[in-house]
Amino acid sequence: MSDEKITISTVLGWKLDSARFAGAQAMNAGITLEAESINADKAIQGSESYFGEAAGAAARTMSTKLKNEAVTSGDVLDAIHRQIDTTATDLQSDIESLQSVVDEIKESEWNLFYDDENGDVQSYDSNWETIKNNWGNPASVAWKTAECLRLSADLKQAFWDVQETDKIGARNLATQLENVSQDVKLVLAGIPDNAALKDILLNYQVDTTKSEIVVWPDSTLLELIRLKYPDIQAVEMTVEEKAAMDELCNPLYGGNPLNYQTFNEIKNEAEAFGKTNKYTAVFDGSKDDGHADAARHAYWNARMTQEFGAEWAEQYASAHEMVGGNGPQREAMDLKNNEVGRQIGLGEYERITGRSAISGHRCGR
Repeated sequence: MSDEKITISTVLGWKLDSARFAGAQAMNAGITLEAESINADKAIQGSESYFGEAAGAAARTMSTKLKNEAVTSGDVLDAIHRQIDTTATDLQSDIESLQSVVDEIKESEWNLFYDDENGDVQSYDSNWETIKNNWGNPASVAWKTAECLRLSADLKQAFWDVQETDKIGARNLATQLENVSQDVKLVLAGIPDNAALKDILLNYQVDTTKSEIVVWPDSTLLELIRLKYPDIQAVEMTVEEKAAMDELCNPLYGGNPLNYQTFNEIKNEAEAFGKTNKYTAVFDGSKDDGHADAARHAYWNARMTQEFGAEWAEQYASAHEMVGGNGPQREAMDLKNNEVGRQIGLGEYERITGRSAISGHRCGR
């Protein structure tokens, strides 16, 4: 899960004009790309009278293909614009709802304040002060408590709605990039001359999810897990990724919330290993798509395999890549090293325990 904390005051300070401007720029770039590619193809298609042999026919065929790919890429840029605009509009509405609850808290007769990180609402006045300020009526304490609980629930829900919209919007934006043609992706990636590397690039890819992007845990499970792990932050993920996490941690799907601790510890171990190892000692940038990043993926999958089994580890790690937005080379690198890690973890698990780690996870650790 993400370690980055977002606060209510941070959200209320968001300005969305820059996002809308970036979306408009993407739309304009798409319009330009489509217009130039169509004009160029039109000129090439009219060349038959002076370039009519097989080479000319091949050139016109290729021009049509390139035009279609350019038009598709232009459509992707327009979709990016529309996704940014939609998310910004939804966020603006959610932020206004959040601000409305905050205003209600500030204007309350009970002298209230809220926790900027978790949305708990409390009163600056002690119960004794509350009674005194209400002509000695002890029932005023119950009224104040009820108001704190109501506003706390409203604030947490409004805060959750903003985070959910933001996270899902970000993932949906990344997913739009998957709609460019496979040829465009491979051209941008660059096909290696090395046969083994070419094989990895072409074969270690995963389809982008066709389902909606969701946030995990949902608000109910999040509050349950926070009883033991208060710093957990919700994160956006694919439906397939959520299914794996629910299987591991959600009691409604046979999981155990206690598994979250082990899962999160493994993630933190892998991230720490990826930042400090023999590769980063030589070149710190190796942690970003270099040897250190490859080692991190292998370590992460090896440890997940040891704790939860190779089948679950593959299910989760592959689903994790289905969101889209990764370039083909990065995706191939991640999937290949994930597989290597599971092979390592599988061997270690069986060597230490004498049991198969092909499937199953140890819920309730």
